[in-house]
Amino acid sequence: MSKSIRGETTGFSHKALLKDIERQLSDGWGSVQKIEAASHSLTGENDYMSEEYEFEELSFESILERIYISLSLLIESLGYTSLLDDFKEGYKKFDGKLTRLSMLPYVGEFHSDVLGYFWQYHRTLSSLLGLDVQDVEDRKDRARLESILQNTAKIVFDREVIPSNEAEVRKCVYQLLIHVFPDTVREIPISQVTKTYKPDIGVRSLKAAAEYKYAATEEEAKKAIGGFYEDMRGYAGSNDWTHFYAVIYMTKPFFTLQQIQAEFSDVGVNPGWQPILVSGEGGRKKAKT
Repeated sequence: MSKSIRGETTGFSHKALLKDIERQLSDGWGSVQKIEAASHSLTGENDYMSEEYEFEELSFESILERIYISLSLLIESLGYTSLLDDFKEGYKKFDGKLTRLSMLPYVGEFHSDVLGYFWQYHRTLSSLLGLDVQDVEDRKDRARLESILQNTAKIVFDREVIPSNEAEVRKCVYQLLIHVFPDTVREIPISQVTKTYKPDIGVRSLKAAAEYKYAATEEEAKKAIGGFYEDMRGYAGSNDWTHFYAVIYMTKPFFTLQQIQAEFSDVGVNPGWQPILVSGEGGRKKAKT
């Protein structure tokens, strides 16, 4: 009886550690996104951005070191000595380049080989301990989707488009997303009693949708934020779409992400909604006279 209890307790501690590693991996991918964002503004003359980049890089290195310790502890506690030796040997190839990032072709986002290495072991151990691997994969894919949305300005720039409205912006993003997520769709209808709402872009397999707004002035940015609140009511209760991204493309940095996050928090926005602010070239076309 006591042996059974000890076994259950040990099994639970393994799963708890595995779930903690999952959170650490999510933090790692989030750190990659922050480094990427900081790198876009990195110049030799901008000391503030340089310090921000270095801070994010140090934070990323700390996350990676903790994941390594956690995975080593988990594998060792499970008694897989050969697997632990392989894991440590494979990790050596990252010596001296732990925080090095590469650019994924076509996608245009940063990638960490060491995080990918950790993810492979995490996925295998998740299957071994009976955790929902699909849920883990979905989390990773949603992180990739979020990273692409955060890179909207770079995606538009790479296509040599100077947008004058949100349709031109989301077209650029959609043209990239369909190569990463083949089940990407546009203007998915969500029917309510008095109106049918259509999110701009959605990935069906992830139940994730993105609503785009375009702002060439501060007043337009304020109006766009208000428009999201109506969208939130329209999309509420959908079983097909449960993760939403409110993306504002601004021609100038009229607001910070922290300001919008604070407003979302103050008005009690559903946690399934996440704001994303990007700044890029553009401007409204002048009406012909």
